[in-house]
Amino acid sequence: MHRPAFVALLTLIPLLGACQTDSRQQVLAMTNTQAAQRAISTRMFDTADCPKVFQGVLAALQDLGFVVDRADPVLGTVSATRFGEGLVRLTITVRPGEAGRTIVRASGQLNQHELSDPAPFQRFYEALSQALFLQTNQIG
Repeated sequence: MHRPAFVALLTLIPLLGACQTDSRQQVLAMTNTQAAQRAISTRMFDTADCPKVFQGVLAALQDLGFVVDRADPVLGTVSATRFGEGLVRLTITVRPGEAGRTIVRASGQLNQHELSDPAPFQRFYEALSQALFLQTNQIG
């Protein structure tokens, strides 16, 4: 190998390593972001009664001023929309979990951008917990 080519190769090797590190860091950052979003948007409920939780989801969404666009109890999915300080769309999935639990996962958009603020999810899950409490105690 000619000396200039060898020197050029030696200068490129650290740069290639830097690119690899950056891409790894990007993947890790994206994975951490996805894990954080999952933690914000997913809850486990101590019941195996998915239909009851599904009904609770419908009640919670309506209590929060959402209009239910689609509800499929067989698939356990609900899509709802609310107009207010912007167009908010939520999609909720209810599915059986392990050890007699039910998993509820929500995703949302605010004006066609992914909803990542934890506050709307917290409000939804508080309303869902209240709806399930009222159902269980046959109140209302």
